[in-house]
Amino acid sequence: MHQRYGARIQLEHRAFPLRPQPDASVKFQGTYREAAWQRAAALAAADGIRWRMWTRDDFPQWSLPALEAAKCAALQGEAAFADMNLRLFRGFFEQGVNIAEPEEILTLAREAPLDYPRFVDDFLSGGMRQEVLRDYEEALTRYAVHAIPTVVFAEREWVVGAVPLAKYEEVLAKFGVT
Repeated sequence: MHQRYGARIQLEHRAFPLRPQPDASVKFQGTYREAAWQRAAALAAADGIRWRMWTRDDFPQWSLPALEAAKCAALQGEAAFADMNLRLFRGFFEQGVNIAEPEEILTLAREAPLDYPRFVDDFLSGGMRQEVLRDYEEALTRYAVHAIPTVVFAEREWVVGAVPLAKYEEVLAKFGVT
């Protein structure tokens, strides 16, 4: 969508961990998460998206490490962020990568067009954790975010959840972007 609108819109990605602290009680098989993934897989298939059901016993207990990794990639530029962010999503939803495990994140990063030694230093230093948590606090307190995705338009209108592209186009049209 960004390519379609070019410079007429500016996207700013923010981190929002659904669980900012690890939660050992998080399970997948036989839970609402599994049912949601089944529904998402059925919907995604129509668009040619492969959605792999989680088969491992170690469903990620939190997403903070993946969000930190995306911010570390962003230190190397927008293209590095976009590539790593997509790798993290595909890793989790298509390949069964546990994005809570730093070793598995580093495996994804090793294949990315990054300055890998720099990425490793940034990631293992933990320096981006505070950035992720700042994004999270701002999302909660300033924007009342409670779900992902949440897209805020000009700090005046919110689109929450997975919605058709037409919904975004409708909101952009309200702001005179067509």
